[in-house]
Amino acid sequence: MNTVGRMFHVVPEGFLPQGVNVVLGGQDVQPLFPPLDPASNFTRFVAPNATDTPEHLFVPRLSQATIQAPRFIRCSDVSEFLIYTDGACSNNGANDGRGGCAFVFRPETSPSMIPPTTSSGHSTASMKLHQLGASKFRLESRGPTGEAVPQTSNRAELRAVIAALGYRLWNNEGCRRLVIATDSAYVVDGCTAWITKWMRNGWQTSTHQPVKNQDLWLELIRLRDKWSKAGVKVLFWRIPRSRNTLADRLAKEATALEEDEYWADRRGTMC
Repeated sequence: MNTVGRMFHVVPEGFLPQGVNVVLGGQDVQPLFPPLDPASNFTRFVAPNATDTPEHLFVPRLSQATIQAPRFIRCSDVSEFLIYTDGACSNNGANDGRGGCAFVFRPETSPSMIPPTTSSGHSTASMKLHQLGASKFRLESRGPTGEAVPQTSNRAELRAVIAALGYRLWNNEGCRRLVIATDSAYVVDGCTAWITKWMRNGWQTSTHQPVKNQDLWLELIRLRDKWSKAGVKVLFWRIPRSRNTLADRLAKEATALEEDEYWADRRGTMC
């Protein structure tokens, strides 16, 4: 198990090669809530007040999963979760570029907050659920289609979001609104505005140039449609980098990890 600083651990993951029949987290998403119109999903998160921060609106609370783990959950709505994401790339865009991705989904809490057993009676002592939970990984050299692509910071940012959305069956934890907190304008603007225009324009920009990272945008559309079917609304909140320091640090650390050539779905277990 990798450790990053005090009271932090990178949670165990399962890796599934591209092409395996997987929807999200290794399982089909069950429609626990009424489905949503995909066209109305992927919207911008608007805080009640301009001075609101993620730490102010989302606090450590236990999820409603079989293994109750802390999540960043809205003070005013137990069905609204938040995940921090970030991406980085050394030698951005060059042939020797090294992309790294990270997301943070579980806050550090007191051990006393964690139930001693799961709903099925198994001990939670070895799961370290009170520690900060995150995932960091290298940006793959090949995208979801198998095509080799240059490593860039924008690709790393998108890849982190894709991994976070597919990491768990968030609806099984009681989540109906999932907020992606990122300091990337490219991610927020792309997911909430540009993507619809690009689809309508045959994946061309306003200057009639091919849209970059189309393979990742298509993957995000797939996830948008799946989460819409499951009745989970995904929102994007652009936060200052000063509020995203942990995900930023982990993404930069991930650029030094061993290269991953092939795209793989990632899913968290016991986390």
